[in-house]
Amino acid sequence: MEKGKFIAIYGINGIGKTTQVELLVEYLKKQGKNASRLKYPVYDLEPEGPFIYSYLRDVEFRKNNELSTHKLQKKYAENRMRYEPILRERLKNGEWIVAEDYTGTGISWGLTWGGKLEYVEDINEDLLKPDLEILMNGPRFLSAIEKDHRNEMDSERIEICKNFHFLLSDRYGWTKVNAKQKIAKVQEDIIKEIEKIM
Repeated sequence: MEKGKFIAIYGINGIGKTTQVELLVEYLKKQGKNASRLKYPVYDLEPEGPFIYSYLRDVEFRKNNELSTHKLQKKYAENRMRYEPILRERLKNGEWIVAEDYTGTGISWGLTWGGKLEYVEDINEDLLKPDLEILMNGPRFLSAIEKDHRNEMDSERIEICKNFHFLLSDRYGWTKVNAKQKIAKVQEDIIKEIEKIM
């Protein structure tokens, strides 16, 4: 059986990643691929997933469980590593996995919250490398802001994270796609990149 492909889609919160990932999965299915969306962090994966979910969205939980940037990023990396055997098995069985966020997201946000590049790279180093990583670059949709979400309420920090995404795209060789276009055009540009690995 032909091994599946692992594709990661990056970009700041509220830029339209979910929409594009879902459209890409539908496109791949039409091409005869067994394709699925995967959202990181994997929130239902114990023990890190539920902790991260609450930490991001519950102000009181954050106050009572405050972590340093490095300790929080370690939880994200451990969540990815815990899911990796399942991910590898799915790919081995021919499934195409389109991930909304992955290691690049962790590194970008780790740097945004004051983490050290060497540290956040090191804790993600042994994770599976995607076959293709795409950065959706552009402004976010303000209507998509999730109230009380740690990473969505501070517009200045979002802008810093956006800049780190852009810098890291050059460092790691991610493909850039202009997200400041109509949804169909963004999809078209992403599909052009996907066709290169099909």
